[in-house]
Amino acid sequence: MSSEFTDMFVRLDTFSSAYWYRTRAGRYRLEGTRCANCGEKFFPPRSGLICPACHARAMQLYQCAQSGEIICLALDDVGFPAVGYGDAMPRVQAIVRLDDGIHLMVDLMELSDPSEAQIGDRVKMVLRKHRREDTGAWVYGYGFVLER
Repeated sequence: MSSEFTDMFVRLDTFSSAYWYRTRAGRYRLEGTRCANCGEKFFPPRSGLICPACHARAMQLYQCAQSGEIICLALDDVGFPAVGYGDAMPRVQAIVRLDDGIHLMVDLMELSDPSEAQIGDRVKMVLRKHRREDTGAWVYGYGFVLER
């Protein structure tokens, strides 16, 4: 044990972004919620909130669809990378309508040329490293790739 690190074990009450991300089911599995009363689907999850359709509070976990269709595209090419994203330029962002009707704003991955993606193309979810935090830890999350 050194004088710099007096505690032998990691404190459980200390905020850890890695632990926080690992507990976020929506970030890894596209897990949302569904109203038990009327069946309305939500992403991100709405636990403890009222369903706007029927005003019920009974929400159940729901596994969102893992594929969908591009309905809008945008090229993020402002001349410098977004903070934490390294040299990943340009970023292609899209609004995707999943097969169950949920809309998401996502990054499109594995494109050699941004013009490869078109409105109406089918995409599927993948789990990827997104960026590094200030601490050096990786931030994981979902992205979408073209179905080929």
